[in-house]
Amino acid sequence: MAYLGKSNRLKGSLGNLVFRELNGKTIVQRKPKKNTVKQTRPTQLAAVDFGSASTTAKKIRIGVKTYSRDLGDAQSFCRLRTRVQLAARTDNSAPSGARKLWEGNPALLEGFEYNLHSPYERYVPGIAPELSLVNQQLQVSVEAFSPKQALTWPKGASKAKLCFWMAVHRPKDDLSIQEALFSVEVTSDQDAITESHFTSETISENCWVFLWTGIVYYSYNAVFGWESMNHKKLQPLRLWKVLQA
Repeated sequence: MAYLGKSNRLKGSLGNLVFRELNGKTIVQRKPKKNTVKQTRPTQLAAVDFGSASTTAKKIRIGVKTYSRDLGDAQSFCRLRTRVQLAARTDNSAPSGARKLWEGNPALLEGFEYNLHSPYERYVPGIAPELSLVNQQLQVSVEAFSPKQALTWPKGASKAKLCFWMAVHRPKDDLSIQEALFSVEVTSDQDAITESHFTSETISENCWVFLWTGIVYYSYNAVFGWESMNHKKLQPLRLWKVLQA
């Protein structure tokens, strides 16, 4: 309903017109149309699966956050969510709207690069950890290698930690309930490192074990000592393996 306000100016609405005052002038606009687009049932179910994938991807990121420090590229989360969606609908007999990652093919997440600015293979070529689950414990083995030759060393880096980050996710709520870091410390002038072995604590049954592989570089500061060089464009980190405990 339109009415005369102060200074005899029209305010309110009349039919499909809206009168309002702006900078001392009366402005006439059409009423905004209501959104009459209705989602179809398949679209609604697809939206549910999308939301589920977003939630799961968020919790996977939280599971590695202590190590990653959120040093992913700008599209890291979107790429992970897309990968989770694909894994959730692959080999999954559940109907649309009820597809969970753990009932699909979580192994499709393997190889996910956390930061495309610094792919893991560029900095750690040819070093492949061997994994096994024995008596509900994750065992990680790394063959002997030469840090001087096998690793790519950024300018100024003289020390590094080759890292293996374990995050154990439970299917009922996707949360990471157990985390551990295994690492091998090396220097840029080392010719050889002996074989390394790590064993986790006991892992809960029916959970999913994520092993991320990464490397952290360090430079030496005379005042502050060793400082991490990793940043938004230098964070080599790959999801290496997904196993069911």
